[in-house]
Amino acid sequence: MLLGQLVDRLSRRPAIARHLSVDSLLLLFRLLQCLNDYIAWQQSSHSLPSPSLPLNVKRFLVSALSLQVVEAGSRDKLIDDSWDMLRHAVWESVDYHGPQSSTETRRSQDIVDLFLIHGVPEGLAYHNLFPSVKSCHDPECLGVDGAADERRPLTRLIGTKCVYFTREFGPIPAMSFSAQCRSKQRFMRMVSSRSTRTYNFGIPPMIHISTHTYIETTLCEQFTVSLSFAWVSTTNSAKIYNNQHQAAIARFPAEWCKYSPVLDSPKVLDVFFLLALLREHDEHDTPLMLRNDAPRDVRINIELEKRNSLMVGPGQEQWPHICKRCCAVQEVDGMIRAVVTDGVTIGRPCCGVHDCQGRLPTQRHRYCREHEDMERQCCVIGCTANIEDGYQTCSLETHRTTDQPTSIAADPMVPIDSIEPADSINSDSPALDTSAANAKLRAQFGRRWTHNEQLCVATCGVVLGCATFYGSEAPNGVRLFLRRLFPTLRSVPRCIFYDNACSLKRILLSMPNETHFDACALPVDVFHMKSKHSSGKTSFSKSCQLFKDLYDEASGKWCFNSSAAEMTNAWFVGFHSIVREMCQERYEFCLDEVIKQRNRALVADLARQGHLPQRLPRDWLFADATS
Repeated sequence: MLLGQLVDRLSRRPAIARHLSVDSLLLLFRLLQCLNDYIAWQQSSHSLPSPSLPLNVKRFLVSALSLQVVEAGSRDKLIDDSWDMLRHAVWESVDYHGPQSSTETRRSQDIVDLFLIHGVPEGLAYHNLFPSVKSCHDPECLGVDGAADERRPLTRLIGTKCVYFTREFGPIPAMSFSAQCRSKQRFMRMVSSRSTRTYNFGIPPMIHISTHTYIETTLCEQFTVSLSFAWVSTTNSAKIYNNQHQAAIARFPAEWCKYSPVLDSPKVLDVFFLLALLREHDEHDTPLMLRNDAPRDVRINIELEKRNSLMVGPGQEQWPHICKRCCAVQEVDGMIRAVVTDGVTIGRPCCGVHDCQGRLPTQRHRYCREHEDMERQCCVIGCTANIEDGYQTCSLETHRTTDQPTSIAADPMVPIDSIEPADSINSDSPALDTSAANAKLRAQFGRRWTHNEQLCVATCGVVLGCATFYGSEAPNGVRLFLRRLFPTLRSVPRCIFYDNACSLKRILLSMPNETHFDACALPVDVFHMKSKHSSGKTSFSKSCQLFKDLYDEASGKWCFNSSAAEMTNAWFVGFHSIVREMCQERYEFCLDEVIKQRNRALVADLARQGHLPQRLPRDWLFADATS
């Protein structure tokens, strides 16, 4: 609407000029913009503005604009005239068909305060969250009168009071509305049926956590960045948010809903996973579908496991990455792509049997279902006798002695110094599988943890792949990891730095049929070359000498940064305390996701620095090297 049209309409309504100041008129316009969706959903069509306002909206506007001094009859006519004058301008200024309402840019703290004071008593929220569509989009749902070309309109609009956690204003009251079609499908911010809930394409402006909880997407992105780059745990993210918005939490109306406006760690963790899943599906142009007949943790974990299976081997987004810092072109050898592999200890609970990859029923179990009978077995390693009630060891006196410190430590009156460590107790028990009669007893009373995460890092710092090692970082395990990460001859880098490359090379030489790495140099990085592979050691082999060919004598510098993995480990180990108690699905997904986020930031830095990062075609890498 042009200003001249507004002045003309205002001149025909002198009551508005008498009772409303310029500031009040502008405030009225802003309030109507915030309520546009609410007003639109009270009628059958969105194409034209409603001829009248709902009664609760009128009462809210009278209270918010302090029009109580005006006579009752005049107040109603004043609001009706104001709406009649502004409704077309309000309708044109708001794009309610877009992915995010344009009113978001016009919201401010003063508007929030008005809704808290005057809107809550009328059942009006600062945010009204409606379905993104107004008709059924199910292809199996027949249209009006059976016509397939006409969508069946959604009816039975139901509002639910909820808490909306925003980045700028803190937790605020919101109304979440759902609508239903005759096919019994329920439309909210996603399409919900009895068995599944399907999210719309794209990234929504807010993420639905539970029936009464929404979190703004920009806030979710902040949590993701804080976790990925600053190791801020979900618990600390929730604490930071609650401390930043103490005033908003205190002002939150208790009568709005029974759910707390205080953000907690499980909500932050859930939105971290949901936002990552939504991004993943958006990048592949597929809708995110979750089970609707399972608890929230279960339905999220199912989707996490699906993504985890895609990340096995060459699943990382930057797996085919090359740039000037990790790839060199030589006249004789052609392109040389260099990577570094190394292990870093993070760890999560796993089955107590060495190298068993079975899943634990819960995080508190010590054994997987296949080995659950071992819960009744003596905790002394090598002893197969059953435990006795009240103890974690068998009836042998020497084994029972190892169980005593556990009981003594529970008594706060016993000095810690008086407790003898279990490893210092010797025994010649025949129940132990040991060759020495005086061998030390070793026992596993608690849970077992995975050994390490094996990373493969390009020499520029981009992580190409990651895998969990359960028992140890054995050279043959590294061989299998690299074989899965680089499944074709063409995908195998020409140079793989490894701190125990000598042992890996010996294993490869002992396997005549293993030719996968024949064209690959296996040098030791500079740091471990000095500390583990001095020429005086018997483990030093000619394969380590290949590292000297990667030295540029003209410039006096190494061609590649062989310490890239050590530098990445310093970042990666920071997630130890964050993920150590997660279940397997969440543990693997979280580590894969932070690697993905860091890789994207690192590639952007490499581009700004002129290193020309790019990705080799996957089809070419997966093709046979002879083709």
